[in-house]
Amino acid sequence: MPEAPPRPARLGVVVNPTADRGRGRGDGARTIELLRQAGHDVLDLSAPNAPLALENARDAVAGRGTGGPLDALVVVGGDGMVHLGVNAVAGTGVPLGIVAAGTGNDFASALELPVHAVDAAVTLLLDALGARAAGTGGTRRVDAARAEPLDAHLDPRPGRERWFCGVLSAGLDAAVNARANALTWPRGSAKYVRAVASELARFRPYGYRITAQLVGAPGASDAVGAGGAAGSTAASTARPSPSGPAVPGEGAPRTPDDATHPFVWESPGTVVAVANGPRFGGGVRVAPDASIDDGLLDLVTAGPLTRLGVARVFPGMYRGKHVHHPAVDLYQARSVVLEATDAGGPPPPAFADGERISRLPVRVTVVPGALLVLDPRDHTITPG
Repeated sequence: MPEAPPRPARLGVVVNPTADRGRGRGDGARTIELLRQAGHDVLDLSAPNAPLALENARDAVAGRGTGGPLDALVVVGGDGMVHLGVNAVAGTGVPLGIVAAGTGNDFASALELPVHAVDAAVTLLLDALGARAAGTGGTRRVDAARAEPLDAHLDPRPGRERWFCGVLSAGLDAAVNARANALTWPRGSAKYVRAVASELARFRPYGYRITAQLVGAPGASDAVGAGGAAGSTAASTARPSPSGPAVPGEGAPRTPDDATHPFVWESPGTVVAVANGPRFGGGVRVAPDASIDDGLLDLVTAGPLTRLGVARVFPGMYRGKHVHHPAVDLYQARSVVLEATDAGGPPPPAFADGERISRLPVRVTVVPGALLVLDPRDHTITPG
């Protein structure tokens, strides 16, 4: 007796119609068309604004008012849409499908998914759904990070928690992001050029206190920020930096092991980023060795830079070359707290996946394997 065909999957789809300079609407329509042609039950959960779309997605994932829970949620757009999807499905066991069709597709690139290729992306999703129906896989489990805005006592502010999958930043690039979002003219990339010029004109290093439990052996990697104003409780041998404060090492990522030890960095700074994935901003490799499935966050700091120093360091970030600058250091941790201090100017609001999170203080925690992504490929690493 022949086997019964697998039942159609119940899929929610959220589309950003403005993605890729307005081409997102057509990409979304094509995605829905292909999924329905394959026999799946597709619910269009798109909405006029992101908060309503997120509410629709969360309700559908939970099976509220949609005739039952979803088998998967599919997002069509860039990193902002992936951010929405992660906040709907992280920790639920419902997988996320990604059709990368935005101007920035950093998380899709980290996953090695098709970018600006709707038919190829949907074919991959259909293969994954088929594998899930057959019980032969179809998903990849990766890490997600949780950002918790804190009050003045460093206690969580209820209802403000956000998930992200890429990079959280609270440095100069976040200030540029905030400035660009506030501008109504010009449009497109010219808006960011204007925002960069505006922020550089008024730039002075921001004041930070960073506390974390670093992963790896203690030693020279434990910074004493701001000339020794604060530091790790472990042994520390920070060296003076040409940019002013004491900073450790040569910017090489720290090798993790099972040990953790406390760390404090208190200093004026230019770049502070907490990375789950390696890229943000449409290809800026701020944490070039960050992995989305190692259960760790990569913490990137840059001490105070002059405007000339910024002009020298920032272009190299697209290729990850900034890590060789003496003011830049990388660490690995499972949880990081970012606070503002009067050691410099007020830091900008934290942004993650290009979306505004909150003003500091913020706690960031990695949750290993919190996100299931539709992907039929085998990502098992075999020893060479």
